[in-house]
Amino acid sequence: MINRKEKLTISIKCGEEMKKSGFDLRREKKMKDIEEATLKLLNERDLSHITIDEIAKGAGVSKVTIFNYYSTKDNLINTSIHGSLASSQKELETLVYSDLSFEQTYHEITKYKMSRIHQYTPVFFHNLIKQFSSDPDFYNSNMQKENEELVLKLFQKGRNEGKINPAYSDEVLLLYMHIFTEGMKSGDIPSENLKNYGTLISQMFLNGLR
Repeated sequence: MINRKEKLTISIKCGEEMKKSGFDLRREKKMKDIEEATLKLLNERDLSHITIDEIAKGAGVSKVTIFNYYSTKDNLINTSIHGSLASSQKELETLVYSDLSFEQTYHEITKYKMSRIHQYTPVFFHNLIKQFSSDPDFYNSNMQKENEELVLKLFQKGRNEGKINPAYSDEVLLLYMHIFTEGMKSGDIPSENLKNYGTLISQMFLNGLR
């Protein structure tokens, strides 16, 4: 069932699509192809071995087109990764603002995140960390803020249902969530373990909030 927020988002998106010219739509299609080709290569080998020529070939465009759209390789890498993260954020927003209960919402979020983890290789996460540490423009403070607001919205749902101890402040909950998610993303944890035990670990996490 589509809620009010989703209906508004769909309505706005449809209105925006109607206003776009053929040129704008073709440009967006090319940019989507370029960013998908970039993500594919980031999933396959080290960032330093990826060239603009390869990206252009994979996207079916010229190098000139890529530089016209993104100016630099770093900007292209950042835009591609941020676009992927933003897509995930939208999926999570849909779950958080749904009519599902707090525990159902959390379980669905966990399943979605597990599916996303399996879409990427260790090479991709290595490239992500490498880009984060080497390019000061990679960090997106707005995205971080939006993510924290979404987490707090989820916890507020839990408070309203009596699933979270009201003594726990927003600051403590954010810290707790950060520790948990960083541990789940650790390269020391085999992906097969996350796949097999992700749901059980999430249940243990929820029980610790009561």
